[in-house]
Amino acid sequence: MRGALGWAPTRARLLPPDTTDFTGRPAEVAALTDSGSFPPHAAALFAVTGSGGTGKTALAVRAARLVGGAFPDAHLYADLGGYVGTPAPVPDVLRRFLRALGADGPLPDDPDELVGMFRTALAGQRVLMVLDDAADEAQVRPLLPAGPDALAIVTSRNWLGGLAGAVPLRLGPMPEAEAAAMLARILGARWTGEEDATDLLALCGHLPLAIRIAAARLLSRPQMTVEDLCDQLRDEGRRLRRLRAGDITVHGVLTSSYDALEAGDRKVFRRLGLLRGYDFCAEAASQAAGLARDEAQEALDRLTDRSVVRAEAAPGRYSLHSLARLFAADRLAADEDAADVRAAEARHLEWVLNRLHTAADLINPCLVRLPRDGAAHPGGAARTDGTALADGAGTRGTGSGSGSVAGPGSSPASSPGSSSGSRSRSGSGSRSGSSPDSGSGSDSGSDSGPGSEADADPGPDPAGGPAEAGPPGPTSRDAALIWLDVERHNLLALVRHHRRKGDQTVCWIVSDALRGYFHARRNLREWTRMAGIGLAAARHAGDLRAQAAMHLNLGLAAYSGGRLDQAEEHYHRTVELGLGTGWREGEAAAYRNLAGVALLHGDPAASEKYLSLWADLNAVLGQCPDSAAEIAQCAADLGDAETGDWERLSHREQTVARLVVQGLTNQQIAKRIRCSPETVKFHLRNIFRKLEIGSRVEIARFVLSPGRAAPPGVGV
Repeated sequence: MRGALGWAPTRARLLPPDTTDFTGRPAEVAALTDSGSFPPHAAALFAVTGSGGTGKTALAVRAARLVGGAFPDAHLYADLGGYVGTPAPVPDVLRRFLRALGADGPLPDDPDELVGMFRTALAGQRVLMVLDDAADEAQVRPLLPAGPDALAIVTSRNWLGGLAGAVPLRLGPMPEAEAAAMLARILGARWTGEEDATDLLALCGHLPLAIRIAAARLLSRPQMTVEDLCDQLRDEGRRLRRLRAGDITVHGVLTSSYDALEAGDRKVFRRLGLLRGYDFCAEAASQAAGLARDEAQEALDRLTDRSVVRAEAAPGRYSLHSLARLFAADRLAADEDAADVRAAEARHLEWVLNRLHTAADLINPCLVRLPRDGAAHPGGAARTDGTALADGAGTRGTGSGSGSVAGPGSSPASSPGSSSGSRSRSGSGSRSGSSPDSGSGSDSGSDSGPGSEADADPGPDPAGGPAEAGPPGPTSRDAALIWLDVERHNLLALVRHHRRKGDQTVCWIVSDALRGYFHARRNLREWTRMAGIGLAAARHAGDLRAQAAMHLNLGLAAYSGGRLDQAEEHYHRTVELGLGTGWREGEAAAYRNLAGVALLHGDPAASEKYLSLWADLNAVLGQCPDSAAEIAQCAADLGDAETGDWERLSHREQTVARLVVQGLTNQQIAKRIRCSPETVKFHLRNIFRKLEIGSRVEIARFVLSPGRAAPPGVGV
């Protein structure tokens, strides 16, 4: 064949220059260059995939250069143009390869003949091949070598799962150490080693392309410091435009990936820009996109295959690169109607808050929280109808009513607080007046043009209509704790977003609902941070009741961390604000917590005073648990192990002790546990004997002692 075509023997060398400052990816380089792991009877084939800007081409060329000596007959390279312009036609690539291999005669037009000639030319040759930026498997297959003495490295933004025998290598953002080493190597003498590049690398999302551009900006501006560049990039609205070096831009790379998506998937991608935090689930995406969960799941799978969305290690979790998230937000503002965007954001917010309240009720239904039927009380115009929260302001353990907040542009009918899945303890609505908060503490603590025809929605925009609810929220205390373990960072991001430019009410609603979770998990730092943001938002909005709830929250966090003086200050502030707004439940909760602080300060007289004030308020509010069974359930939900002397009491005696702490008389206790007053006296005598004490005040001291679970109904 070679004689008929007039072949001129060559040793083709088509590889582009290596990147002299290539840094990192040691595991991937090792995999691509370990000839001992290559298959003995077939060509070694690797598929390097990842989003644009992750350094796929640089890795492939570096590895090819390192291992090139083992393949002396030909080094072939082709840019297949999968995401830049029009994908290269396979026959054109085959002709270029055949010419490079020495064919100087006329070549056939038939694609199959070209494939046959190419494979014949490679027979018995030790060949290295890099196929860069492949569009799909169909473009790659005719170009692959067939013999055993060959290595082919294919790069693509698409997942090439259909390439039989290919070893997949998926690239993401660089690890911190590798990213820092890359920046230092590119900067060379400009890098003194004293700069702190942590913030710069984070603003670049540890994306190699963004890091290279940032380094280029520093090199071209000798007077600019790393901190100066960080200040420029912190502006999220301009970050993508500033990540530009000559004709290389992060925005351009993201645009090419976005334009390659189908219209429906572009819409899902844009709506992902509404989600706050690092990762998300299919249900969250379905709410933002206004799709059924199964449709959203299929869209996420397609976006993952195109390296636009990243599948996380945790099952069912996905993430969007920070720069891609900014791009999604830009496209959302440019390509969609503002009213549709606001409705989608409100729908997703409602879904989040409903699940959050459900989880909070499961973790501790006895906490006092802000009422969900009245989100804000500017200037202290708090409700005085007895509707209360759990743990600082309102309805105890109800999933309805409290803390509802209409998202931006939403109508009252779609306010996030008015959850369809809300529950009431009595079955007829939320309880009037709920138990105060306890002071038994634990620990205290942050990416195409609009209006294009191709971007039209595939069907009616459901932004204003309900999306499929998907699987219900957590249904047990353990499930609620696990759900919040996963979502707490996203909830913090949500609060921070609304503190900067959203609905301030969200900041204290989320913080208030998370108190029971933080108390159970003892996550003091995040607890304090979240409550602090909530307090700042409440002050900004002038909502005195919300301020009281946040002081109650911060007080318990401080108490839990052993900062008793701070706890005492926060509790006194809760009392002042409670008196000013008529929030008696929060006031009572603060008195109960102050009693615990006084005990730790060794001031029994002050403790008795606060217990007396607390008991008086309880009597006014008429707060008691619904039944002995409910008391037992609340005690279990508090999650604190009660050991030692407490375990010497029978179940009924423990119940009586808790009711004593609530300030109930013997007759009231008898009514609550359905027995006679004489039986109550019998239980009290047993308690006195077993605990070696002699008064009801001493019972209260014992139950309220540090390290013991707070009595249900008195808050935590």
